[in-house]
Amino acid sequence: MRFEADFSGPRTVLRALFESGDRHTGRSEEGTGTPITYSGEVIEFDYLPDEIHPDLLGLLLLTIYYPFVGEQAVFPAPVSPRLEAAFQNSCFDRQIRFGNVDPSLEPYTGSRLALAFGGGTDSAAVLAMFPEAFVVHEAHVRAGRVMPSFTHRVVREMGSDRARVVLSNQRHVSRPEGWHSWPCAFATTLLMATDHDFGMILMGSGLEATLLRTGTGYYDRFEARGWHGFTGNYWQSAFNAVGLPVFSPVCGASAFATSRLSLPLIRSGRVFSCALDHGAPCMRCSKCLRKDLTRAAVDPTHTVRWEAYDHPVIHQHLDRDPLPEGHVFSYSRRAVSGLPDFITNRVADLPEIESQWPLRSHPKTFEFCDPRWRPMIRERVLEHLEEMRPADIAEMQRWDSARCRT
Repeated sequence: MRFEADFSGPRTVLRALFESGDRHTGRSEEGTGTPITYSGEVIEFDYLPDEIHPDLLGLLLLTIYYPFVGEQAVFPAPVSPRLEAAFQNSCFDRQIRFGNVDPSLEPYTGSRLALAFGGGTDSAAVLAMFPEAFVVHEAHVRAGRVMPSFTHRVVREMGSDRARVVLSNQRHVSRPEGWHSWPCAFATTLLMATDHDFGMILMGSGLEATLLRTGTGYYDRFEARGWHGFTGNYWQSAFNAVGLPVFSPVCGASAFATSRLSLPLIRSGRVFSCALDHGAPCMRCSKCLRKDLTRAAVDPTHTVRWEAYDHPVIHQHLDRDPLPEGHVFSYSRRAVSGLPDFITNRVADLPEIESQWPLRSHPKTFEFCDPRWRPMIRERVLEHLEEMRPADIAEMQRWDSARCRT
């Protein structure tokens, strides 16, 4: 696959030129690996960089087009051996040869924090801890129209000196639509990084995405470093390799802890984890239910309209085995008073959570952070989050959302 990047007009325009061996179909790396088909759309961003390091441009192109690249990639400018080596990691579906590599290319370096901001409680918790981070939020464009989200307004109100909303259609590079892999969320930040001297990308990704398999059971990411690379995740390790590390300061903390950290922003109406109601939370889906539960557990002033969730779609979700984000419901049984029967009856057979690990942070997750940034990040996080005790860690590792059997 050959890539073209046009920086001559009012927008950044990216094109993929398919060659023999490339594929128009692939699989999403999210969830269960949904089959996807290349849409044929030219990818645009309404941000035009003055400069972009070739490694960052190469990584940006690969995050967007990776499912469709065959055996070789040729970039608009030669990239370093560091990027090429990152994509030889055996955890990738396939190892891609690079057609233009420059061994003399200087490594990228930067000195500022950026926050890839989704607008939900996890990224709001990171913002609360790192208010100096420059906030980057992607607004999704479909068929020339911006998809509504109240988060756009929240970010713009921060001011152009500390935040930017970038319009892009990159979420629609494939059908079905949607980011086909979590690093796609950083495409806009990669595009801006050289201009803004970004040296690390912060993200809001909690314990559920790091050590809990979306809240269904323990995953030993520390052991996974042996084959995924330094960060315990092969994509994240690729960012480290090119000099722009990615780290979530809340990767050791569950949704309860991030909800507590986010409370000032939540109460001021600046946190939106769902945008299904014309850009606002629908207050009927399973995601909204989990957000209501985690907030109710840490905010005694919060009132939940339980009746809004009492419908067949939620009932079917709660009956799943294993139950996604099951720890939220398990801990809520004792942390939230007045849970209605349609919830308690359906989650009664989930394993108990007896310690306080959902409100604390795993102390070893700082090992996934780039050593240059680790001392500062750790010090700041521990100003806001209490560390898990050994007993907390032991229970968290034992816990899973498989239903209790008799």
